[in-house]
Amino acid sequence: MGIYVVSVDAAEWTDGEVRGPLGAALDEELARRGLGAFTPPGTGAGAGGGREAGPRARPGPGGLPGRFGRRNRPERPQGPPDRFEEKVNRPYDGLEALCRAQPAAWRCEDALLDWDVLVPVDFHGVIELPVPAEPGGDGARVRSAHRTAEAGHRLAGVLGLPDGVPRDGGNLALTNWFAGLDVRRAAAYGAGPWLDDLDAAYFTALYLGAAEHALRRGCAIAYC
Repeated sequence: MGIYVVSVDAAEWTDGEVRGPLGAALDEELARRGLGAFTPPGTGAGAGGGREAGPRARPGPGGLPGRFGRRNRPERPQGPPDRFEEKVNRPYDGLEALCRAQPAAWRCEDALLDWDVLVPVDFHGVIELPVPAEPGGDGARVRSAHRTAEAGHRLAGVLGLPDGVPRDGGNLALTNWFAGLDVRRAAAYGAGPWLDDLDAAYFTALYLGAAEHALRRGCAIAYC
């Protein structure tokens, strides 16, 4: 048990008891802003796995940059994983302090921590909706995965995260990497500021990975 950051599949987003009303409310607000509707892959007439999803989705001409800004990535993943899931099982203090130590213009704390749902739609700030993101919750706060990815890349650079950190390697890949021997092996060959606070390093990689997954797959990211 516990809390997880997960991708939301198309069926749950459009027809789920909680996500369905959330998606409808978000579409109304996006339309009001002139952004159109957010349509995950696999929904709507003629939908297919290779179709770009959502308004203003912008992977860029060369695909997304590498998680830590050092490698090019394909515009779409070549096969699995098609789902993101990582556990929220560490203290947030280190990440919060790291965010506060960065230039205010980076807005790291907002982009990484102040959201209930991420969507692959390019907008600034937060969209506040009158419907909950989870059963029994209050109104949902929705942010752009573009902004979260930008903030995550900046923090990853500050921390010097090594390339060995899993790059969206499947369910709980990052959770298991930080909990096992892999992190010790990486520490032996990749010393850097990331080793000073593994909790902050973990959450930086988690939220960056979640945002990039949303952008690659055209799906929403939420807590569950």
